[in-house]
Amino acid sequence: MMMATMKNRIKQQQGVALIQVLLISTIITILAIHFSFTAREQIAIATAFEQRVKATQALKTAQNKIIFTLLTQNNFKQQNNVLPNSELWNFHGKPFVLEKNENIEVTVAIQDNNGLLSQQYIKSQYWTKVLERMGLDSEQVKRKQGEIADWQDKNDTSWLMGDSEPRSLENGQEYRNKAIQLPQEIDWFFEQEPQYLPLIKQISTQYSVVGFNPMNAPNILLELFFEATIARLIIEKRDQHTLTRQQMFNYLGDEYDSVIMTLFQGVKFKITIQVKLADVQMQETIEVELQPNKNEPILIFSRY
Repeated sequence: MMMATMKNRIKQQQGVALIQVLLISTIITILAIHFSFTAREQIAIATAFEQRVKATQALKTAQNKIIFTLLTQNNFKQQNNVLPNSELWNFHGKPFVLEKNENIEVTVAIQDNNGLLSQQYIKSQYWTKVLERMGLDSEQVKRKQGEIADWQDKNDTSWLMGDSEPRSLENGQEYRNKAIQLPQEIDWFFEQEPQYLPLIKQISTQYSVVGFNPMNAPNILLELFFEATIARLIIEKRDQHTLTRQQMFNYLGDEYDSVIMTLFQGVKFKITIQVKLADVQMQETIEVELQPNKNEPILIFSRY
C-alpha cells in the first residue's frame, strides 16, 4: 500500500514537472518570437533610415550638379558631361529624368522665372491679356491690377483718380508700399475669387524678372497667351526641341515688345527635384539666382 502511494506521488510530481517544463518552454518560445519581431522591426527601421539618408544625399548631389551645369554650360539640347544619362533638359517646368537605374530614379523640373509673369509688374499688357483670358472682365482686371500696383508703389495715391490708398486690405493686412516678396501675398488679392489662385500661381512669380520669355513659359500660360492653334504648335515644336527664336518672333508678331519681353534664358530658376529610392520618396524645391561673375555665384531665395 505504501509503495503504491509513493508511486502515485512520484507520478504526480513528474506531471507537475512536465507542466512546468511546458510552461517554461512556452515562455521561452514567446520571448524568442518577440525578440525576433523586435529585431525585424529594428532592421526595417535601420533600412528605412539608411534609404532616407541615401535619398537625401542623391537629392543634394543632383541639386549641386544642376546648379554647376547651369553655371558652366549654355547648350542643353544634348546630353552633357556632368549628367550623361539625363534626358534632354527644358526650362518650362516639364519634368524630365535626370538619372535612373535599378536602385534610384531622380526626376527634375526647372522653371526659368523669365517664362513666368512677374507679380511685381502687374500692370503689364501681358497680365491684362492673360487675366482677361482667365475669365475676368475688363473692370475686374483694372481693379486687380490697380490694387496690386498700389500695394507695391511708394505713394499713397489710389489707382482710382482722386482717391487715396486705404490703410489696409479687407483682411487687415496693412499696405506695405513695397514690391511683393512673399508667395502668399498674391493670395490676399483673390480672397473673394479663390478659383483663380491656383492658375495665377502656376503662371507667375513674386520675383522681379528682366523680361517675359514665352519660349520658357509653362504650357498653361502659352494656352492663355496665344490662340489655341498657335499655342499647340509652339508646345509641339518645343517638346520636339525644334522651336527657334525666329519662329517665336513670327508667332508673336505685333505682340513682341523688346522693352518688356526677351527670348533669352534668365538667371532665376525654380528647381524641383524628386528622388525615389526603394520605399523612400523625397522632394525638394529651391528658388535660386545665378550670378557666375560675382563673388557669390549662387543666391538661394527659398527652400521647401
